[in-house]
Amino acid sequence: MTSRLGNLALLIAVLLLAFGYGTTDIAAISEAIRDGASPAIAPWAAAMLVLAALVQSAQFPLHSWLTEVMETPTPVSALLHAGVINAGGFLLIRLADVILLSPAIMAVLVMVGGFTALLGGLTMLTQSAVKTSLAWSTIAQMGFMMLQCGLGLFPIALLHIVAHSLYKAHAFLSAGSAVEQVAKVRRPGPIAIPSGAAVARSFLVALLLYGLVGTFFGFDSKSPQAIALGAVLILGVAYLLAQGLADTAPKILTQRTALYSLLAGIAYFALQTIAEWLTQGTLPPAPEPRPLEWALLTLVVLSFGLVAIAQAMFPLWAYHPAAAGLRVHLSNGLYINAVFDRLVGGWARPRQSKKGASQ
Repeated sequence: MTSRLGNLALLIAVLLLAFGYGTTDIAAISEAIRDGASPAIAPWAAAMLVLAALVQSAQFPLHSWLTEVMETPTPVSALLHAGVINAGGFLLIRLADVILLSPAIMAVLVMVGGFTALLGGLTMLTQSAVKTSLAWSTIAQMGFMMLQCGLGLFPIALLHIVAHSLYKAHAFLSAGSAVEQVAKVRRPGPIAIPSGAAVARSFLVALLLYGLVGTFFGFDSKSPQAIALGAVLILGVAYLLAQGLADTAPKILTQRTALYSLLAGIAYFALQTIAEWLTQGTLPPAPEPRPLEWALLTLVVLSFGLVAIAQAMFPLWAYHPAAAGLRVHLSNGLYINAVFDRLVGGWARPRQSKKGASQ
């Protein structure tokens, strides 16, 4: 049902673009948009394209189909999560000029993608099955990619697709050996549990390193959207620093985590520069943010920063009774899958009884 919904939305978008621009050639449509052509029907086409992409890439609240197909053989899951799932993001990137015509639709992408990324990332941590955990990871990664498209960072979104495909294909294909390793080797827990002060120091150090690397590459040449996204990524690395800066942590761990944070900042700016260079003239640059975009950027940095802080302080509150209840709710995906299944249950094909099958 969700797949057919995505197909229908894409078909409507194609018809709207053909009616508005008199052609279905993507290059011709993009060229017309860059020359200033913007028919009144274009934002509706952008809305249909975004709906098709959200459905195809398993975004909230239509994400449950992806987590319920884990019974397939692992190589099939690898193909789905490293290939087919990227179709929605590729659609938005290929038609980036059309998407930029509607700031309201881009705002929807930021909010839906950002929420899906947070929900998927938190739910992933509570799953006991390897493949289900990887499925929620894919939902989170696709949400973050939609967030990038909503911010107008299409070259970075394309880079994200390539990186995620390579990582997720390897993760699925090595899932069996990962289970065997856990069964054979009892891995030790965290070396050091950070205090609140250590967490604060870690985020301060991470931001300082990010500022140092950004100054070297030149903040002036980067859009505000790219700078905010880099801050989100470096805050995601800060929880590693928190463990390294714990009072009981060995010195080598502190040095290693600081090096990881520095390398993460360098990799982000370097890969972003390469992606923008490779797609120059093909993909449009990020638009100048307006008040709505500034508000969304602030919301994104704050929300992802709070989740990173919660993750860094997880050992301190993991055994609190409230955390135990939250873990149960998150492990069930906040029951969104159950609600969706109940809503579409009337459309399901009735199962044939054993008696009828034997006859």
